Amino acid sequence: MLTIAPKNDIVDRGGIYALVGPTGVGKTTTTAKLAARCVLRHGASKVALVTTDGYRIGAHEQLRIYGRILGVSVHLVKDAEELSQTLSDLQHKHMILVDTMGMSQRDRMVGEQVAMFENSNVKRLLLLSATGRGDTLDDVVRAYSGPDLAGCILSKVDEAAGIASAIDVIIRHGLRLHYVSNGQRVPEDLHLPNRAYLLHRAFKDVPEASPHRLGGLEPGLMMASAGSGMVAAGGRRG
Repeated sequence: MLTIAPKNDIVDRGGIYALVGPTGVGKTTTTAKLAARCVLRHGASKVALVTTDGYRIGAHEQLRIYGRILGVSVHLVKDAEELSQTLSDLQHKHMILVDTMGMSQRDRMVGEQVAMFENSNVKRLLLLSATGRGDTLDDVVRAYSGPDLAGCILSKVDEAAGIASAIDVIIRHGLRLHYVSNGQRVPEDLHLPNRAYLLHRAFKDVPEASPHRLGGLEPGLMMASAGSGMVAAGGRRG
């Protein structure tokens, strides 16, 4: 299982990151959490927020509220050209976070959204809900995949009865897990991943009658898969 070490925390490294994923996975709140962490470490003048979500009523205003609270600027862009110009104007910032419109992984506009960030310095972070079914999460990862996908953030861990399906998807697709979100508090409920804890949580508290309970040698096989995937990708344990 590929996870990020504290020394590689993107808040310290900086850069331009777009949070992408289906509706209702917590993109805007997670954007605010990341921005708040960056403000605490580097100051409000080093952070900027951008949103591409001009469709949902109130979506832009929600991010503006977070921006006012944190003291950072918020910018609305409608297409790739506006995005390029805005990023150029903000190039002196340590970190730029882009909040995107949520859409079904089967929506044709997902491809358009992916294309919007092509040929730019934007790296995408995919939000995966811990409450999602394994097959649905598989669809999400396939829809949002691409060379600029830097990894994922696991959200709604506090709402999930179990996280085995989500962890399985992350491992099988070789995604690098950057953060885990377990609540609505900004920025407290966002954490760097603890690999040992997540794997322990994935295997525990599954009822005997559950069809999702791993039996026999399955946990060992899953752990072996996690380790081999990590070696192949040159990742670290942690």
